[in-house]
Amino acid sequence: MAATDFKTSGQRQLAIYHDLINENRLKKAELAADYNVTPRSIQRDINAVNDFLTTINDPRQIKYNPTYKSYELQVDTPTNEVTDKHQLVARDVLAIAKIVLASRAFTKPELDDLLDGLTNLIQPTSRKAVKSIIGDEKIFYTPVHHGQSLLNLLWFFSDAIRHRTTMTITYQRRENFEVTRTILPEAVIFSEYYFYIACYNAKHQTTLFYRADRIKTYRPSQPSQQITRSRSDRFNDGEFRKRIQFMYPGNILKVRFQFWGIVEAALDRFPTAEVVQRYFANGQVEPFDPKNNHERYRQPDQGGSVVIEAEVLGDYGVMMWLLSQGAAVKVLGPSDFVEKVKTELTKMQARYK
Repeated sequence: MAATDFKTSGQRQLAIYHDLINENRLKKAELAADYNVTPRSIQRDINAVNDFLTTINDPRQIKYNPTYKSYELQVDTPTNEVTDKHQLVARDVLAIAKIVLASRAFTKPELDDLLDGLTNLIQPTSRKAVKSIIGDEKIFYTPVHHGQSLLNLLWFFSDAIRHRTTMTITYQRRENFEVTRTILPEAVIFSEYYFYIACYNAKHQTTLFYRADRIKTYRPSQPSQQITRSRSDRFNDGEFRKRIQFMYPGNILKVRFQFWGIVEAALDRFPTAEVVQRYFANGQVEPFDPKNNHERYRQPDQGGSVVIEAEVLGDYGVMMWLLSQGAAVKVLGPSDFVEKVKTELTKMQARYK
């Protein structure tokens, strides 16, 4: 049906709303020409649709977007916060789909189910566009090699965490033999292609990390095996996340290193990292204000470097990352950690003899 066939204001308003919920951007002058009415009539139509959305408590409103010089449907919240009534739109689903694809964490059937579920949340026309954009990535998607389905396991352990249920698991260690452990699940964590279950191990009286795909069997433990922890002792995954990025347990350690690489990359790797000193290429100290974020994060001139301090949990994972930076890094402290790095470098050199 042509736009000129919509004779009444009610029909125009329904047609405008239909176009907007399909994420089309509309221009007032073009609408006026299509419907053979004045721009003022189109403005009244827009106002009427907005009044209707307000009446039914829909968080969306028709708003003018100066970037595209057109009208679109936007979530109307005073602070730009997403409300509990927020609906996913194509741009949201596209961003999530890209992250899921890049994770490589799921088997191909699980990935297909996840992406189908996400795209089914948006309008058919938008769904087609998103599927077209991610089509090649989906075809050439290569999961990690463990081949284990994880969604049911992750949901099961998330429920165990919520109810503080002690679990008995059979776990395949890196050495390819299985062990049985009684643990209290505390957090589900994703890091670099793998999901981990952070669990309190009463035997070792510490939190250990079990890679989810290596958990072969799992069941609630017997009542006599229950592990309880006080509220003050419970795992805080938010604080934990700031200090560990490598899934190796250990004590809190403040590392200090000089870095000639991309400063932003190092600071992103360590959420607790701070630049405490800067150097010119000739080795002279570069004055800077550590309270000025622009100065702290600014990339040094060619040949220059920065000194970074960061709090981490455990030394093995951070040592592996620092060594991966090659000649772009020099570890400065603490002294016992410096010696560990030197020992590892000696072992590396010995491989080439």
